[in-house]
Amino acid sequence: MTRRHIITLALPRRPAIRSALENALQIASNLDLGNYELTDRIGGAEVLVTDSETHLHEIGQLPETVRFLQLIDCGSGAPNMSDENLTVANASSLLVDDPADWAVDQWREIERRSSDRSRTRLRVAGIVGFGSLGNELGKRLNELGAKIWVNDIRTPTQQSFQRVGARRSSLDMLMSRSDVVFIAVHHGPTSDPLLSHRELRLVDVGATVINMSGGKVVDHHAIEMLNGSQDRDIDYREMPSDLGSASASRRPQAATSWVLDNLGNWAINRQPRCIVEHVTFPSAGDPAFWASRMHPRQTPV
Repeated sequence: MTRRHIITLALPRRPAIRSALENALQIASNLDLGNYELTDRIGGAEVLVTDSETHLHEIGQLPETVRFLQLIDCGSGAPNMSDENLTVANASSLLVDDPADWAVDQWREIERRSSDRSRTRLRVAGIVGFGSLGNELGKRLNELGAKIWVNDIRTPTQQSFQRVGARRSSLDMLMSRSDVVFIAVHHGPTSDPLLSHRELRLVDVGATVINMSGGKVVDHHAIEMLNGSQDRDIDYREMPSDLGSASASRRPQAATSWVLDNLGNWAINRQPRCIVEHVTFPSAGDPAFWASRMHPRQTPV
């Protein structure tokens, strides 16, 4: 008997994505390419597909029945991230263009403002996180002539650094030497926040911090305190949280193909693409991290 997989679209805000996925699942079922049942009910579902970061917050803890969470954006999926039996995948490799475009637009605007004010150009772009989004952002900033420093918990292949003209840096050095710091990491237990008062006080006066990872990875209170009491003047910006899923809604067929391919791989115990691992950035100076299984390792990025 064929194993039935229940696919739940968690109240999607993007009708185009839902319609495309419903049609694709119906075709797959007719062609015996899958045995799926579409429902709005989360309880009892084995697979959850969602295009909404907001709804993930509303869900809170997912039911234990959910074994695969597919995000149709670049998010990391906060619910149940400590559950090692839950597979979480996003679509960052498919949807990096819009977030990367937004970040580059921020760089250009800051550069114009800097040139008008002091006739000096931005030199160093620091990228914290070198996954799909960080890598794509590095390529584009390299084309604009930026000097790129990267910090990541893993050891990316040397070729990936060479392609974007980047050099690896410690987080402290990157924070203190970058004109603009881009945060492109997955939110997780040890990055809540990643940038606390300790890290933020290292930035130069007038530097910009651009958060592409959601509000929890940066201590907003620390920014307010530093700007108010130490004349730090940190220019802090956050990327719109729905930018990735909005991109998917403009390419529903591509997003649907991505989801179906991942569902098929998961159903036969193959690894879906863009798996979000239960590995996040360590707290500063945490020796337990370096003794754990989360130690830096090679990644194919």
